[in-house]
Amino acid sequence: MQHDDEARPADYHRNFTGGLIHGVFFQLSEAFSNINTVLPSFIATLTGSTIVIGLMVVAQEVGSVLPQMFTAYHVEDRKYEKPILMWIITMRWVSWAFLAVVTAMFALDRPDLVLFLLIGLFAAFSLAGGVGSVVYADVFAKAIPTQKRGRFIGWKQLIGYTLAIGAGWVVAWILSGSGGIGYPMNYALIFFLAAVFLLIAFLGIVIVREPPSTHERQTESLSESIQRAIHLTKVNKNFRRLLTTRGLTSVLLLSAPFFVLYALDDVGVNQGAIGLYLAAQMTGAALSNLLWGWLGDRFGNRTVIIGTSVVGLGAPLAALAALVVGPWPLYLTFFLVGATMSGLRLGYANIILEMAPDHLRATCVALLGTLLAPLALLPLAIGIVVTWAPISAVLVLDAVAMVGAVVISILLRDPRHGGDGVCVT
Repeated sequence: MQHDDEARPADYHRNFTGGLIHGVFFQLSEAFSNINTVLPSFIATLTGSTIVIGLMVVAQEVGSVLPQMFTAYHVEDRKYEKPILMWIITMRWVSWAFLAVVTAMFALDRPDLVLFLLIGLFAAFSLAGGVGSVVYADVFAKAIPTQKRGRFIGWKQLIGYTLAIGAGWVVAWILSGSGGIGYPMNYALIFFLAAVFLLIAFLGIVIVREPPSTHERQTESLSESIQRAIHLTKVNKNFRRLLTTRGLTSVLLLSAPFFVLYALDDVGVNQGAIGLYLAAQMTGAALSNLLWGWLGDRFGNRTVIIGTSVVGLGAPLAALAALVVGPWPLYLTFFLVGATMSGLRLGYANIILEMAPDHLRATCVALLGTLLAPLALLPLAIGIVVTWAPISAVLVLDAVAMVGAVVISILLRDPRHGGDGVCVT
């Protein structure tokens, strides 16, 4: 049954194509600006401080969740949200293009200036992403019919991650110096490619024909919207379980940027391996995407979340093994990190849409991120800790957190079966 604010059948193929272009090239851009591999290695060329890497991840996480409840309230009765998304993507690709120019001009003589601009631009980039995540979820919930979303997300991630594997090899080639591109032009080129692919992603959004929303405002003020969100959390045990599992998985993913430093400093790999780790991460994301899509369609997204938690547990265990048997298990670590990220994006994105009724959709998407906001400070704490403690201690923390994620995910209820799996107010 089609909801009033879902796309007409005539628009489905147009929206599928536009959404696919946007999603694929957005993921490709993310590969060239990857927070787990490319950015930590670039920061290491500007400063020896691990705290700065923590600040970058904090900027990403705080920026991505801070505006979500505010955004959910202001778009609750908005007829069209696509223009907001277009402005956000424009700001983001311009930011990477500007950073490419700054890196080329000043990274050698003024690394402090480049570092300052990198943190500032990345914070603004992430803040815009926080607004965009809520808007994107609502736009594509309308643009792609319910029964087609699994197929859409599956194809988007499969093609996007497959191309991102190639991006990893390109990054490895650039950073190894094989093409004669030295520092800082190597990183400037990488950031320029990130900007170009985001611009193509913008063109995909242009193609999408957004159906008008028919939602009426459910709350009279932002404070009332927040109170409703708090009430929703209190009365929905299954949402709290989802929140807990997501939070424990975030412990692993928020510490993943430090895995590169672990590889460089503790295990002793060289800079050229960074691109290969990126390729391994994207390979894990691409191949696991097939499994997650099949599991989600066949058994429900609860199964995807359980599988994601199990796979995530393997990542820190493989990294710890590298201290004993040599660097090769690190490829498995990044492979499993990619698989975890892929499962998180597919499983959590889909289960929240199934769990939330139409009028609660934006609120639930925003709430899932907002309630996890305190975790955004974790990378900064890790950055401070690893100045005097080995990064292997962080890997042990990750393993413990993922054991908890496995246990709680098993207790989740599938919203497809109704009952207490679906959110109510």
